[in-house]
This record gives sequence, C-alpha cells and structure tokens, in this order.
Amino acid sequence: MDSAYLGIIEGFYGRPYSKDERNYFYSFAKKNGYSFYIYAPKADLQLRDEWTKPISAEYEKELCSYAADAHKAKLDFGVALSPLNLTSNFEEQKDLLLERVRSLCQISSCEIFCLLFDDMFKDSEHVGAQQNEIIKIVEQNLPEHVKHFIICPSYYTDDPVLDRIFGERPKSYFDELLKDLPQRVEIFWTGPKVLSDDITVEHIEYVTKLLGRKPFIWDNYPVNDGKNICKFLNLSKFNGRTNLQGLVTGHAVNPMVQPLLSTLPAITLPLIYQGKSSEEINQAYLAHAKELFGSIFAMILKYDNFNLLTRLGLDKMTERDKTRFIEFSVVNDQPALQEIADFIKGSQRFDQAIINGTHVITQNQ
Repeated sequence: MDSAYLGIIEGFYGRPYSKDERNYFYSFAKKNGYSFYIYAPKADLQLRDEWTKPISAEYEKELCSYAADAHKAKLDFGVALSPLNLTSNFEEQKDLLLERVRSLCQISSCEIFCLLFDDMFKDSEHVGAQQNEIIKIVEQNLPEHVKHFIICPSYYTDDPVLDRIFGERPKSYFDELLKDLPQRVEIFWTGPKVLSDDITVEHIEYVTKLLGRKPFIWDNYPVNDGKNICKFLNLSKFNGRTNLQGLVTGHAVNPMVQPLLSTLPAITLPLIYQGKSSEEINQAYLAHAKELFGSIFAMILKYDNFNLLTRLGLDKMTERDKTRFIEFSVVNDQPALQEIADFIKGSQRFDQAIINGTHVITQNQ
C-alpha cells in the first residue's frame, strides 16, 4: 500500500514562523512521516491582502530560501495564494493573477500550488461559477513542476459557522464550482467542522460524493489562532482519524502559532495512518515530549499540568498555575518551554486584532 501523502500547512492567523523555526519543522516533518510543507500564513501580505502589488526583491529572496530549505530536507514545497476580492474583479485582474501565479511558482520551484478562497465574504450568489472559471484558467497555466494543484473552496466544511460569518452559501455553490472541473484539481476540506474533533471514514465517503473526488484534508488541529482557541495550547494526541488511508488524496496539518509545541500532537498523525497501536502512539508521544521539555518533562506531566494548557485554558488558570509554568521555563533553556512561557505571558505571536475582537472576521461573528 502506498504511504499517505501527509504534510504541514502553515496556514494560521498570526506571526509567521521564523526561518529557523520553519527549518526545525522541516527536519521534524521529514523524520516523522511527513512529505510536504505548504507556506500559507494569513499574515503574509504578498499572498493575501496585497497580492496585487509587485513582489519585492527581498520577498523573492525569502520565499526562494524557504523553498530551498524544504527541498534540502527532501520535502515537497507548496505555496498558497489567497486572492482577496478577485471574484468581483476577475476580468480586470486576470492577467495580474496569472502573472502572480507564474512568479510564485518560478521563485519557489514548488511541487504544490494552492489557490485559496477561504475566509472571504460572499460577493455573489454565483461565486461558485466565478471560482470555477478562475480555477480552470490557473490550472491551464501551471508549470510542469507543479505536481499538486489544490484549491480551498469558500465553503470548505458543512459547518454553519462559515455561513454565519461569510454569508449563507448559495444552494448552487458546489454544482457551479465543480462543473467540468479537471480531476487533477484537488480540494481542501476540514471535516465536519472548521475545527473537527474527528474525521471519520463515513464523513470522507460523504465528502467524496459531494466533491466528485477524494478530498485533501486541511486539518485544523492543533491550530489555536482564533479568538477563543488562542487561550489554549493543543498538545494532546490526534483523536480518531483512523482508516483514512487511500480515501483522501492528502492530509495537511495546520499547526499552532507555537512551532515546537505543535510537533507534539503532530508526531501522532503519521502513526495513525500507519495503523500503529495506541500503545505505540503513546510511547512515541511521550518520547517526543521528553525531547521537547528535557529535565522538566516529569514536572510538566505531574499534577495534570497538560490539562491546564489543553482543557482549562489561560483565562481560567490561577496565578499560581501561571507562575509554576514560568518557573519551569527558567530551569533550562529548552525552546519549547520558552514557547509555554511566552503563551502564559500573553504571546504576541497571535493576531492581536483577532484576540481583541477587532479583526474583520471576528467583527462579523
């Protein structure tokens, strides 16, 4: 049986990873059963808010280096474009779009190119048809080195939260989006919810019928970039997601804004796909926790400290609990402990507009 195509998608709101942090993730990913890394941070203006502006020489150099580092780690590299407001101005911006796609692919030599329509407000009842036209034109103009062309629809789950925030999905959305769409086009799907507790075989079978192809899972675990979920560190093992081998075209993990801590849950997903036992998964999980936390490993586990981070959350912790985590972080210079301390102190890694409820998305919730 072919191995599952698993990877990381840096697709959260908040401060993108540094080059060193991303390289750490590259190394971790390759050693632990992942095959690709997609660069898609929402805060990268050149890929989203300012995608129509010329690419600077500095940005070109940075993106080239990100891709080169991934390729050096023997990972497929992906880049994702989120062309805001394109569907309402496509005829005027068609040439600009194709030039931007060409440039991003050339700069990065990417094996994966993503076109994302997520988290955009509905501007028409026929937005699906407009996106269909855009997708087809981009697909026809991709260079040969792009092995995977993945799109994210505006409605990437049945979760009604998307309708509430971005506008009720048109009844004809998927019919129009999928009409005569080349089978080469892969489609992101987050599961039954935006933040799915589990993704079952039954759900994947339903989605396959809906999309007319196997989905490419965009897994929003352990991501913690939202107004409420930013109060937690999602350090627990992946739940469920069993027997999906062969039923999806790929599975991308969207990590937390804390890169090192994200590797703790991430170490378990490939083992689930490999059919490892719960005991084997738990052993790998604990071994990686020990590597991350060093001499403080036992203290982190003691007195249910993980539960404070994963279930109770920052707002409900006592000052004594918070002080204890800070004390842990100064015992040694383990970077993962520094990420916990930064979280406890009120991390600036998060999108502060989301935390404050002033981001355009949170304003419409």
